[in-house]
Amino acid sequence: MIVTVQALSVLALGLIALAIFGRNGSAFVRGMASGIVIHAIAFFVLTYGGDVFVYGVDHPLRFVAAYAGLTLAAGLVTLALMALAYRYVLAPASSHWRVWQVFPVILGAVTGGLIALFFFIPKKISDSLDEVTADEILFVLFQGHGSTTPERALEFSNHMVAPVVWFALVGACAGLIRSDLFFRRHDAVAPAEPQAQLALPASRRFRYVRGVALLTMLATLAGSVTYAFQVLPLNDILKQRFETSAYIGDNITLPTETSVQLPEKKRNLVHIYMESIENSFYSKDLGGYNDYNVMPELAELTTKGVSFSHTDKMGGPQQLTAMGHSVAAMVAMNAGVPMLAPGDGNGTLMSYPNFLTTGDYLHAAGYTTDFMLGSDSTWAGLGDYYRRHGNFTVHDLQSFKDEGRIPQDYHVWWGVEDDKLYEYAKDVLTQRGTSDKPFYFILENADTHFPGGLVSPNTEMLFEQQYENVIHYSQAQTVKLVEWMLDQPWAKDTTIVVTGDHRSMDREFFANWDKSYNRTVVNVILNPVQGTDLPASITKNRQYATFDFYPTILAAIGAKIDGERLGLGTNLFSGVPTLVEKDGADLLNEEFVKRSLFYDSHRETVAEKPGNDE
Repeated sequence: MIVTVQALSVLALGLIALAIFGRNGSAFVRGMASGIVIHAIAFFVLTYGGDVFVYGVDHPLRFVAAYAGLTLAAGLVTLALMALAYRYVLAPASSHWRVWQVFPVILGAVTGGLIALFFFIPKKISDSLDEVTADEILFVLFQGHGSTTPERALEFSNHMVAPVVWFALVGACAGLIRSDLFFRRHDAVAPAEPQAQLALPASRRFRYVRGVALLTMLATLAGSVTYAFQVLPLNDILKQRFETSAYIGDNITLPTETSVQLPEKKRNLVHIYMESIENSFYSKDLGGYNDYNVMPELAELTTKGVSFSHTDKMGGPQQLTAMGHSVAAMVAMNAGVPMLAPGDGNGTLMSYPNFLTTGDYLHAAGYTTDFMLGSDSTWAGLGDYYRRHGNFTVHDLQSFKDEGRIPQDYHVWWGVEDDKLYEYAKDVLTQRGTSDKPFYFILENADTHFPGGLVSPNTEMLFEQQYENVIHYSQAQTVKLVEWMLDQPWAKDTTIVVTGDHRSMDREFFANWDKSYNRTVVNVILNPVQGTDLPASITKNRQYATFDFYPTILAAIGAKIDGERLGLGTNLFSGVPTLVEKDGADLLNEEFVKRSLFYDSHRETVAEKPGNDE
C-alpha cells in the first residue's frame, strides 16, 4: 500500500509541476524528483526517528492517509519554493536534453547507493551482531539464503535494502540537476522568461551546481567506506581473497573410509544443538559470568555425563574463526573443519567442504539418519548437505506442513517453535527406537536465537531480561526432552550429545560484559562408552576447538579412530594434544581468515582454478 501511495504521489507531483513550470519534460522530471526526495526524507524520519517499519507491514488506513496527505503537502510546498527559487536564484542551464547527460544520473545513482551500502548495512550488522567476523559476513552474503524470522525480514528490508534504494534514487535526482545559480544586485529582479535567464552575464552565474552535488556525494562515499572498515572486519575479507594459508593442508588428517572402525554392536547417537547456549549463562561459582544461574537444570544434567572444559569449572571449546554460526558449527562438529568463506566456486552448490562426515560413516554402517529443525532446511542448503552426507531424512518446516502437523501458512519465529519441535522429535525417536537398525538423530532448536529469543506462553519471567527468561525456559525443556530419552527402552544403547552451536550473537545483551571473559558453548556427552569417571587431565583445563567434537563424538559411541585424529579434530577422550593446545587459538584464527587452496580444492563446488594442493 505504501509503495503504491509513494508512486502515485511522485506521479502527481510530476503532473502538478507541468502546471507550474510549463508543459515540458524538464518540468515533469523536476516534479517527480521533488516527490522522490520528499518520500526519501519521510522514510528516514519514520524508520530512524519513529522506529516504524515502512515496508512489509499492513499499516492502518489512518496511517496511510496521513502519510499520503503529509507527503503530498510537503511536495507542493517544495514545488512552490522551487518556483520562487527560479524567480530569484536559479536559472536553467540548458533548454535541451543531451544523451551525455544520462551519465551524471547513473553516477549519482551508483554513488548514492554505495553511500547507503557502506553505511546502513554495516551499521545494522554491527548494531545487531556481537563480534561479527569476516566469514559470517561472507557466508550470509553468498550462501546464507533461506528462511528467517518475520522480524528479521522486516529489519532486512527496512534497515538495509530500502536505504540503499532511496539513496540511489536521491543520487539520481542529483545527477538530473540542470540549473545554475545566478547572483543579482539587491535591487534587481531576474527575468521571468527562461530564455532571458539564459542570457544573464556569465560572471553572474554559477554553472557547477550539479558538479558540486556529485562531488559532495563522492566525499560522503569516502566517509561511508571508512566507517564500514571501522565497524566491520572488511580487512579480513580482503585477506580471505588475496592471502593464502597452508595450515589446513599441512595439519589435516584426511578422513577416509578406513579411518574410523565402528564396533560390531552399534550404539544409537543423538546430537542436540542448542542455539546460542553458552557456559556464561551459568553462575560464577560454576564458571559462568553472573552471580545467578540461568541454567540450573542443564548444570545438573551435565554432572551426569562427560563435559570438556577449558577451565576447572564449566567450560567448552574456543570458538575459532569460521565456526561462529550454526551451519559452520555443524560442519565443524560433523566434518572436523571450519566452514571457510566461499572461494571461486561456480555457484551451483553451497561451497560446503566435501570431507567425510559423521553422517557418512554411520550411514555406511547401516544407521538410520534423521535431521530435524524448526526452520526451512533450504537455509544455506543445509538440508541438502545432510542428504548428501549420510542420506538423512530431513524434518523441517515444509515437511511439517506436508505432514499436516501445522497449517500451510504457519510461521512462528524461524518456523516452528521449540515446544512443538520437541514433540515432533519424540515421535520420530519413538519410531526409530522400535527398529532393529541403529539410528543417528540430530536436532537443532532455535527459540534462543538473537535478538531476545522467542518467549513461549509457558515461560516464567524470573529474570530481569527477556533473553535470560527465554534461555532458562529453553534449557529446562531441552533437559526434559533428554530425560524423556533416558527413560526410553533404547536409552541404554544410546549416546546423547548436547552442545551449544556457537556463542550468542545478541549484541545488546552482552554490551556491558567484560570482554576478557572467555565465552564458550556448553557441552555434555551422556552414556559414552568410556564412562563418566574420567581423570581431570582429560576433561578439565583443555584447550580445544569445535572441530574436536568430530572424532570425540565418534569415539563416544565406541569408534576406533586411526591416530586419534580426524580432520583437524582430536579425540578428546584420548588425551592427545589438540591443535589449539599445540599452536594456540590466535594462530588458528589468523590462518583461518586466509584463503586455503587445499580447502577450496575439496569443496563440493570446486573452485574453477583451485591451484595446487598446499
